[in-house]
Amino acid sequence: MAEILLVNPLFLHQDPVEAKLMTPYFPLGLLYVAAVARQAGYDVAIFDATFAAGDADFVAALEREQPRVVGLGVLATVRSSALRLAALAKAYGAVVVMGGADPTARPDVYLRHQVDGHYVVDVVVVGESEAIIPRLMPLLLEGITQGPQLESIESLAYRNAADQVITTPRCALVQDLDALPLPARDLVDWEPYRRAWRAKHGIFAMSIIATRGCPFNCAWCQKIVFGRSFRPRNPALVAEEMRHLKETYRPDFLRIVDDAMGIQKDWVKTWRDAVLARDAVIPFECLSRVDLLNTDVVRWLKEAGCRRIALGTESGSQRVLDAMNKGTQVSQIYRAAELCRNAGIETYFYMMVGYPPETWADLQLSAKMLRETRPDNLSTTIAYPLPGTVFYEQVKDRLPKVETLTPDWDYTAENRLLFQGGQYNTAFYRRVIRWFRHEWEDAWLQAGKPASLTERLRTKAALWRDRVLVHALARIQDGKRKAEG
Repeated sequence: MAEILLVNPLFLHQDPVEAKLMTPYFPLGLLYVAAVARQAGYDVAIFDATFAAGDADFVAALEREQPRVVGLGVLATVRSSALRLAALAKAYGAVVVMGGADPTARPDVYLRHQVDGHYVVDVVVVGESEAIIPRLMPLLLEGITQGPQLESIESLAYRNAADQVITTPRCALVQDLDALPLPARDLVDWEPYRRAWRAKHGIFAMSIIATRGCPFNCAWCQKIVFGRSFRPRNPALVAEEMRHLKETYRPDFLRIVDDAMGIQKDWVKTWRDAVLARDAVIPFECLSRVDLLNTDVVRWLKEAGCRRIALGTESGSQRVLDAMNKGTQVSQIYRAAELCRNAGIETYFYMMVGYPPETWADLQLSAKMLRETRPDNLSTTIAYPLPGTVFYEQVKDRLPKVETLTPDWDYTAENRLLFQGGQYNTAFYRRVIRWFRHEWEDAWLQAGKPASLTERLRTKAALWRDRVLVHALARIQDGKRKAEG
């Protein structure tokens, strides 16, 4: 039995995109919460929906663990399943707590959500939760979900006796990350992850976080939990954790989930030295920005084990990058791609389409950039205004009224263009996503990538089809806009 049951609400089989990718990582944030709660003396268990068959498995976990508190970590992409599980936990009689980026962005909407006329969420933890858990848990275990005792705890949202949503002031971010216990990975059954990874990719991958926060100001980016700060861990302790993972779990690969590797260049060098000194090298991938990479940083990352860097390139149009307040130059995208290629590090580009005031000419520049830089892989998403961002504030008058938590999407990467008045519609941008990929595939074939004649003809045919379709759709929608005045 457990006093608190922490829940990862992602059902992999319900998400066709994630199921196809088959790169499951357990959310580290939930493991940090588990570690802090356990350090404070509470009995903690985890329900991981990743490989679960359905909601019945969660009900079985409730009956087995008999928790008095159920806590769920929620992103917008798992909102639907999180709310289903919350309703089941509430019906079981547990106090239900939500945390994570989406509840932090709009706690009142979560607290107002009802199923069969009953609220399903009692309390929302706003932002980082490690400093809150030791003070909050004694109250929740007594069933206290409102009143002056909660008012004294920072970074909470809850309903008071008058059914009003109360939000307490935000607490300071955790500055001494080294004082936190390591994530409670021992509470997770890693064998299903190992089997899934190896069946699909021939390797087993895990994740680690070395720093929190990002000080940059991209208008679309939701920094609502870690904030626009930069808080690094001691690089020697990160290396120690890597050695622990290497010896205990034997992963073949790591994903460093920091928002941007390389913000402090001296940190990267010191960390490289610590990793080498401890024989803690594990091949890894990380995220960075094109303006953070130089010859030294790329070399240090390579020596520490880096095999792939994911870069938020977003667009090949400087006009669009400036509208996003990205703070990068298109020329830096070209330079970063060259640096990584020369060092033998793969690149993964994150592209975005539909960000106002993007035009057809801007999209053509993005396609040109993809052809000329030839990243090793890429993904493209449609711009989506997340609550709590500058982008959201810019377009919120064009958003539909959100009074319930009806999902904006049913699974990862299915996000829809929810604001109106942009250059083009969602169907157009979905075709653009296909066009970008075919431009990229054709560029690699032109560069000499081995392929059969059939593959070459198929790629070329798909490329020309998409070129014709996106151009035609753009002209039609441009003409329609002009006709409407």
